[in-house]
Amino acid sequence: MGPILLYAAFASALLSMFMYFRANSSAANSGKIIKNARLLFHASAILTISSAAFLMYLIITHQFQYTYVWNYSSSDLPWNLLIATFYAGQEGSFHLWALLMAILGVFLMPYLASRDSESAVDHGKSDRYEPLVMGTFVLLQAFLLSILIIKSPYLFVWDSFPADVQMGFIPEQGRGLNPLLQNFWMTIHPPILFTGFTSLSIPFAFAIAALIKNDYSRWMKLALPWTLFAGMILGLGIMLGGYWAYGVLGWGGYWAWDPVENSSFVPWLLIIGAIHTMVAEERIGKYKKTSLILCILAFSAVLYSTFLTRSGVLGDASVHSFVDPGQEVYLFLVVFLAIFVGGGLGLLIFRFKSLRTEKSEIQVNLMSRESALFVGAITICATALVIAVGTSWPIISKGTVEADFYNRMNLPLAILIAAINGISILLRWKHSDEKSFFKSLYMPLGFTAAVTIMLVILGVRDFLFAVLAAASFFSFFINAEIAYTIFKKNKTKAGAYVAHMGLMLLFLGVIGSARYSQEENVSLPLGEPKQVLGGYILTYKGATEIPGDHDKFHFNVIVQKDDRAFLLQPIMYYSEYSEGIMKNPDIANLVTKDLYLSPMALEEPSQFSPNEIQSLKKGEEKEINGTKVKFIDFDRSKFNRDDMTSGKMNIMGAELEVTVDGKTEKVIAEQEMLENSSNPLPVKMTGNEKYTIYLTRLSVAGESFVDIAVVDDTKPPTQQAPETLVLTASVKPFINLVWGGTVVMVLGFFLALTARYKRIKSETRKLTGLKRTNHNGSNGHNDKGKQTSKKHELIED
Repeated sequence: MGPILLYAAFASALLSMFMYFRANSSAANSGKIIKNARLLFHASAILTISSAAFLMYLIITHQFQYTYVWNYSSSDLPWNLLIATFYAGQEGSFHLWALLMAILGVFLMPYLASRDSESAVDHGKSDRYEPLVMGTFVLLQAFLLSILIIKSPYLFVWDSFPADVQMGFIPEQGRGLNPLLQNFWMTIHPPILFTGFTSLSIPFAFAIAALIKNDYSRWMKLALPWTLFAGMILGLGIMLGGYWAYGVLGWGGYWAWDPVENSSFVPWLLIIGAIHTMVAEERIGKYKKTSLILCILAFSAVLYSTFLTRSGVLGDASVHSFVDPGQEVYLFLVVFLAIFVGGGLGLLIFRFKSLRTEKSEIQVNLMSRESALFVGAITICATALVIAVGTSWPIISKGTVEADFYNRMNLPLAILIAAINGISILLRWKHSDEKSFFKSLYMPLGFTAAVTIMLVILGVRDFLFAVLAAASFFSFFINAEIAYTIFKKNKTKAGAYVAHMGLMLLFLGVIGSARYSQEENVSLPLGEPKQVLGGYILTYKGATEIPGDHDKFHFNVIVQKDDRAFLLQPIMYYSEYSEGIMKNPDIANLVTKDLYLSPMALEEPSQFSPNEIQSLKKGEEKEINGTKVKFIDFDRSKFNRDDMTSGKMNIMGAELEVTVDGKTEKVIAEQEMLENSSNPLPVKMTGNEKYTIYLTRLSVAGESFVDIAVVDDTKPPTQQAPETLVLTASVKPFINLVWGGTVVMVLGFFLALTARYKRIKSETRKLTGLKRTNHNGSNGHNDKGKQTSKKHELIED
């Protein structure tokens, strides 16, 4: 059923795309063709959603005969993580993308239809954007569905592993979800991030439509609401990923400049640049060429990031990348990238002459807001270029770029972005009076100087970070003042200024939490208090099982400072999935800072002191605690493989030559073995009762070895060291500004989007009234005057 749904969805999308492009090229009967194209797209959307629902059904009902279900899910996962396994792998994440394309397309289609209808009323002729925009959009959807046909989530395990699995075999259990992904944010972050990726295809489609039509009068106004939505959702998705990394991975940060992380950041930077040039284009008609280029490049960067993430080329450079998907998918991704990126840029080059800027556009006053917006957009694009080069470096040179490269290159650019943002707000469109402008700088510069001096006194000594803090405060004060003034009159119109305030808060949070973070590695013996980081007293109180999950343990640490005490519980456990120890930090949010405890290891008490135990390879002899011990071979006389397989106890031995006081004796040291535990059995030499010998550990695979302990019974027992928790403790000053700034920035986007929606509704009401006037057939002079008046009113609005 699954493959049938995908094939039908692909065929419907392909036919819808052909119908849309045919409607654009054929003026005659275009209305009927568009109706058929809409019907086919709706069919494709329904089939895509049905396929997603079917795959979800297979996951929820544990149909482990399907390779994808077996590979990423298991019956012991909680319901929210079970649902999240839908997009845990390559096939599922492509399906999520196709699903979101279908859903957004359902909203995009009526939006285009209504705006095209309004345009026909306003201009007295049909100026349709739906055929070209939806045609491009549905072509993208068809490509995604074709990838799902090539790399299907509906393969059976016997199709995936024909040499190892018989037809009809159903595994009892799935492999489960990667432990790093078993987190609340797995249910939220990927869908939001992919919604951002998907929404970037809409301004891309508008830009392609404008270039094909060679008409640039309406595209920006139609695309801007979707561009704002894309910037809001993608920015939120990126920062949720940072919050997830901070709270789960345990390395103490939220952005590692990982190539795959960067590949989602670059499209966001480009679309933010596009928003600013589009706003300038809307107000004064300039920068249409720049806006088109940035909208095309933003989605091209999404496709490029898809190639980097899915092709396997970053397998050694990024913890996030997927493994090699196979030659067919690799080649298809290359074609996907070439068609849309190459096609978009090729179309730009083809229309370059018609996009030449008029002389009136070239004469830009440097003391104007549009000039500042343009310079700001260029600076943002320079940041995107730096990150894109660093991200692509593993492909260029087969090496990786250190995080310090990104920090050094982007810090001056961040200073420029903050400063230009503040200055642009104080400038007017087209021209600003110099005296008024410089006078408006006095108050924000005064506040900025006072705060910066205070920061320097408090310990900010790094010059560039001090300048970034000053530029951020400068921009924040200006935006806050104007936002407050506007907010009293019309809340939604303050959106841009609120978003800028959020970004500046985020900058300040990055300065505090990244540059001025304190970190210390500490060993905490059980019950022994230790002071770290200038005043925090940590006491390890032992480990406890996590309720409901007996394989995971809380490592309880009491934290004391001044008169306050609280409990932190970092987590460590062994994961069979990754065959290693997994570690999760615990964080105390202290308003102005975070105390971050990341576990590193647990040193359990040893039965033997270091001089009593040694590791020996076959034929090797070492001195151990006054004796010489040589490992001859393993003794398997009491070992039974069948008993071991069935879980019964077994005994494995090591044949040793032990020399004491010049006398050598052969000794068989033995160890009781169960499935998950072992117990060394004491053995003595027949001619010397002074020493007891233990076989504590052995390995028969690869380069075989044994660990042998020799205890001198005439000496008092070795005092065992207590259980010790080794962890990294760090303090992250003002990290809440990073998260709070993100919330404020997203709120600003939302307000701007709401204002844009209200504006569209207002225009629609006015045009509806205009349409009724035309429908009544009033041809008199007074009616024409009213009609003209309404048009002028609309233009002014």
